[in-house]
Amino acid sequence: MNAKRVKIPRLKEPKSIRTSILSSLLSLIVIMLIIMWFAQTVMLSYIYKYIKMNETENLAEDLTVVMSDSEIGESEFFLFAKDVSQKYETCIYAINISDGYSCYYECHTLTDCFVHTIKHDDKSNYGFYESWYEKASSNGGQYTYILSLDEFRNFNYSVNDVNLFTPQSNCIISIRLVENKYGEEIMLILNSSVEPVNATIRTLNLELMLISIIMLIIALIISFWSSKRLSSPITNMSASARALAKGNYKVKFEESGSIETVELAKTLNHTAQELSKLDTMQKELIANISHDLRTPLTIISGYSEFMRDCPSEITSENLQVIIDETARLSSLVNDLLNVSKLQSGNIPIKLQKINITSTVRSTISRYSQLIEHDGYNISFDYDCEVYVEADEIRILQVVYNLINNAINYTGDDKVVKVTQSVSNDIVRISVTDTGEGISDEDLPLIWDRYYKVDKVHSRAKVGTGLGLSIVKNILLLHNSRFGVSSELGKGSSFWFELHILGQTSIISNSDEEVALSDDDSNDQ
Repeated sequence: MNAKRVKIPRLKEPKSIRTSILSSLLSLIVIMLIIMWFAQTVMLSYIYKYIKMNETENLAEDLTVVMSDSEIGESEFFLFAKDVSQKYETCIYAINISDGYSCYYECHTLTDCFVHTIKHDDKSNYGFYESWYEKASSNGGQYTYILSLDEFRNFNYSVNDVNLFTPQSNCIISIRLVENKYGEEIMLILNSSVEPVNATIRTLNLELMLISIIMLIIALIISFWSSKRLSSPITNMSASARALAKGNYKVKFEESGSIETVELAKTLNHTAQELSKLDTMQKELIANISHDLRTPLTIISGYSEFMRDCPSEITSENLQVIIDETARLSSLVNDLLNVSKLQSGNIPIKLQKINITSTVRSTISRYSQLIEHDGYNISFDYDCEVYVEADEIRILQVVYNLINNAINYTGDDKVVKVTQSVSNDIVRISVTDTGEGISDEDLPLIWDRYYKVDKVHSRAKVGTGLGLSIVKNILLLHNSRFGVSSELGKGSSFWFELHILGQTSIISNSDEEVALSDDDSNDQ
């Protein structure tokens, strides 16, 4: 059985910016030339006839209004008719229908006027007038049409001197029936010449050909120049982007060209800087984790081998060392997992009513159960029991990480102060140490997941730099405000806020000092 062949569609090759701009500009020029040619050659005759006919009809309407005006005398009408006849190159002939088609007024402007070729005193020609009169009467007192030269030559009528009037083109005949101020019915006949435009069209065709050649040459020059100007910055950025993709974070994107390319270059430069920072932090993280993992692993391995070789040394003290170092390893791994889960949104937040004061107090009490001889002192200042809606386990993590951070960086006095303050419906928890403080340039970075102010690793301060990142992500999930204030040489104070839920219970101020042990979290 033959397998059915599947035809794979061929993908089109993308065009360069230069080619796209060139083809677009040339297409635009060609379309414009086609429109110009169509308008000035094919449509020119129709446009010209329309304009001329509209002009003749407007003139006929003006003459009708002036003649029918009872306040305007005949002499004024004759003067007005003569002026507009010369201005618009239109012959005017008025027939008194009430007086047996007698001539009421005439004005000669054109040398090829059809109306004035008619011998008006010959009654055999009255058929023209009667025909025009009937057509105008049936059309509301007006009638306009184009009389072709061939139609004119086929007419059978008596004419004036053919040497004086020799029509050479089509003409527009416009008829108006109007009653003058004496009550006489007058038929206005206007004759405008429609000049042939063939010679004009030929001239325009030649001009358009020359214009087309010139415009195409200009379009090619402009398109090559503009495409190079627009594509060069993008080409340079593409080369820089390839270098960036290979790990060269010192690459510089040229900020030139249009506004869009300049903004893109600025964004890519900022991206390169951020990637460089991220790469540095990741390397520091790897170094920190390697150190933190190697130390407890070395201890565990050493004690295990020692007890294997010397069974008599299998004591509770040695086993406790192994257990403690195993817990330290577990803490490091959990920090990494927590950051990843929080940032990916895989850790759900279970909101419930909790006593934040009790949560902080119970967290501090855990430190009192650790080794007391290290000399750490912690105080908790509060004046009421406060309830909030939050995830108790996650808030406990926040408090725990902030206290650990303060313990690792407090001063020689080993004092850490936790404060609860209430303002309106907001409770603020602050954790303050007496350490060296944080510089202004480092403050915006301390919440980053790989950042550590103290780059020098010591056994007394062990951590991955993830504690404050965990704090940040948990508080963001709670829509909580948080921050830090610090001054070099005077310590730091980390704080976060939550909305109070329900009533608070006012109690006496409580200061609790608890001895603390060395901790394994380092975040500043």
